Amino acid sequence: MGDIRSFDAADGATGITPSLTKDSASNSDRILRVLHSLTLEDKCLLLSGKNMWETHDIPRLGIQSLKTSDGPAGVRGATWTDGTHTTFIPCGIALAATFDPALVQRVGKVLGSEARSKGAHVLLAPTMNISRSPFGGRNFENFGEDPFLTGTHATAYIAGVQDDGNGVGACMKHFVANDMETRRFNMDETISERTLREIYLKPFHMVAVQSETPPWTAMTSYPKINGKHADTSRELVHDILREEWGFDGLVMSDWGGLNSTVDSIHATTDLEMPGPPLRYGTVLAQAVRRGEVSESKLIDPAVIRLLRLLDRCSLLPGDDKPGDSVSLSSCSSSTEKSEAETDTPEFRQTARETAANSVVLLKNENNILPLKPEKLQTLAIIGPNAKHPTLGGTGSAVVNPYYTTNPFDSLSETAKIGNPKIEITYEPGILTSLQPPLMGHCLTRPDSGDPGFQVDFYAGHAFSGPVVATTYWHDSLVYCMSDGDVPTELVGQPYSYRATGRLRPSVTGAYNISLSSTGKAKLFINDTLAIDNTDWTTISGNFMNCGSEERLAIVELTAGKTYSVRVDNVAVPPPTPPHDNTLFHRISGVRVGLLYRYDEAAMFAAAVNTARTADAVVLVVGHNNDTEREGSDRTSLSLPGRTDALIAAICSVNSNVVVVTQSACAISMPWVQDPQAIVQAWYQGQECGNAVADVLFGAVNPSGKLPLTFPKRIEDHGSHKWFPGNAVTDKAEYGEGVLVGYRWFDARGIEPLWPFGYGLSYSSFSVSGIAVDGTVTHETSAVVKATVTNTSAVVGSEVVQVYLSPSPAIAAAGLDAAPKALAGFTKVRLSAGESKRVEITLQEDAFAWWDTRRNGWRVDKGIYKAFLGTSSRHIVEEVDVHVA
Repeated sequence: MGDIRSFDAADGATGITPSLTKDSASNSDRILRVLHSLTLEDKCLLLSGKNMWETHDIPRLGIQSLKTSDGPAGVRGATWTDGTHTTFIPCGIALAATFDPALVQRVGKVLGSEARSKGAHVLLAPTMNISRSPFGGRNFENFGEDPFLTGTHATAYIAGVQDDGNGVGACMKHFVANDMETRRFNMDETISERTLREIYLKPFHMVAVQSETPPWTAMTSYPKINGKHADTSRELVHDILREEWGFDGLVMSDWGGLNSTVDSIHATTDLEMPGPPLRYGTVLAQAVRRGEVSESKLIDPAVIRLLRLLDRCSLLPGDDKPGDSVSLSSCSSSTEKSEAETDTPEFRQTARETAANSVVLLKNENNILPLKPEKLQTLAIIGPNAKHPTLGGTGSAVVNPYYTTNPFDSLSETAKIGNPKIEITYEPGILTSLQPPLMGHCLTRPDSGDPGFQVDFYAGHAFSGPVVATTYWHDSLVYCMSDGDVPTELVGQPYSYRATGRLRPSVTGAYNISLSSTGKAKLFINDTLAIDNTDWTTISGNFMNCGSEERLAIVELTAGKTYSVRVDNVAVPPPTPPHDNTLFHRISGVRVGLLYRYDEAAMFAAAVNTARTADAVVLVVGHNNDTEREGSDRTSLSLPGRTDALIAAICSVNSNVVVVTQSACAISMPWVQDPQAIVQAWYQGQECGNAVADVLFGAVNPSGKLPLTFPKRIEDHGSHKWFPGNAVTDKAEYGEGVLVGYRWFDARGIEPLWPFGYGLSYSSFSVSGIAVDGTVTHETSAVVKATVTNTSAVVGSEVVQVYLSPSPAIAAAGLDAAPKALAGFTKVRLSAGESKRVEITLQEDAFAWWDTRRNGWRVDKGIYKAFLGTSSRHIVEEVDVHVA
């Protein structure tokens, strides 16, 4: 946490005017000349987005647009759906499970390179919020429940993105406490100052102050914190982030999350995204003229911060004389430039290595893993996620990957290499999606054989007159959100659109067909009305909390026969204002799903029968993009549908079952005693199938560790009583305080199902020779040392973890304190029989706690306990650490 002596809020103030001394003199002069050439309207326009991803340009002055791009699991580019292909990396929680900052930094470098190839200057990542509850719908983006683990991996991620060769900046988000999806735009979260400082702000402080490569930008969060939206909170943005921490980078709103003209600029939130602006731009200039906002004290410092960022991205004019005008004939908008695709062997290898190293081996009875194909005559691969895995999260994490792999294909290929005669069978067993899947596999455009919908746009709501424009979508999802999705001449005007395609099913029988929309939509099959969704009133999580619930109909279809499909949608806002966000209620979309009405009892029985005769079973189950997603929180620890029953039934007929679970959260396992092996596989991006196969067949020795605590029941979890809050009153209390995750379990003496930091290996290790060198002072550190030995015949990696006891003064003050908290870790790779000495450094900030009576950090001298082990519950030894 830096120099504790300067942490009092009254010390170390930097002021709101960003220093120009960090730039070279010529750069500083150029920025000031540009600033002085700007009119008030220019300045306020620069502080607002031009479109979905870009800032405004000013051609007469040679100022070009800065392009941003999502996101945390891959660089999407300028198109939200069906955009440029990109590398699909494992989700944030999987990256955290590697406990390997060096590997995460390599991933960041891939993302920085991909951003550069797509013409983006700022990658809107990483997500640094805390997985406070197992139910958090956006947990897949986070780095887990511990602030130190989160800050460490975020630091590495940012260093990779901002590698010198990339020329791309990162954006730390969401500042701060964006930890739930329920009413996320309106929820008012009550968080104590100590909890905010020690848990939720700590990762941001680590990357903004302690890191050698602080992020170029920051993004504010959606909810209210202690009564104020984050972007309007002067205490959070100005007082803490800027003055106390000295962060002089650009601060932008989350998309549609700028909540006030005056309050936001007073908080020093610099940039409203996306555009066109609603609260900055012309409205901000009017506030200046009314005397509500100071141009010199608020507008100019914000513009300087933006100009410095533009200068860093070479988007400002050259060293011209003041007042000179620069032609922009060669400075086109970056969204007009082509977005390159860079699918390299190096990027593929990094994605595969990361995915495999994120896998956590939870159980391995009788060393059933790794599987040996040569010893198997039959292998059953079962489960809904085997052929259709969850590769990543939704919302900001959606990308269009170069390719994907699935467990069934990868396991089958690997098994047959080891044993060409092996017999492999497959059964899904159950259905777990809440909505019928998209029908792109059997849907083509009316004018070609290409998959997807043709969408024709009309002025007005009557679907009459000439077609204004036509767009094409690769599947049965139309999502008009990014620039160009809606014809320019219809933006801001009444419009409607008609999606048409040809449906050709491969199986005869009854189907569930579904429709969800943002406007008033009707679905027709062969020009006969199948679903009327024009009178919906209940808002669901679809289309970023602005769409209707799915409406279903049953249709009889014949294999090989072609049917016309048509959706007419009147583009109007949701029936009631859903929330404070200014963007998402303006998007428009329709979703059509199709699912054959399987005999689910027969599916279940077929899976059990297949398992009964197999030498071994790999059962791949988990959550999907319906049951865990941005926009809504989960309400149960259970895996979806009849998953638990399927696992129990399969294990009852076969004694060699390996269960592979996919989730970004803790899940319940009432069947935990039944299978021989349990593998937690997260969401692993494009290399999902290959990573699972690499681990199960032993090409990779698992080394992942849990960045989350798995409770036996939700009532055991510290967040249970308070999460997610009251969706009627929009009030939430962070009642567990600083006892987040494993801290609660330790403080309350509750045994978890699987503890934080836990993970097995095909190797075995011993940790010995533990000692501490040095004393902690303002100027010196203590070093915990240990010898790690691979006591097996298999090369592998172990993660050594150090946890620290709290100051006795905390308990003396009647405050909660966790018995121990993560303060350091290191991952060491060892050959068979090899030993290595490892060192973990403990600095002063590791012992700091926030004293509300002093309104500052304090470190109490004395003797602390350092707990060294391989998880939060597997402690090898306790040693004393002296703090002077």
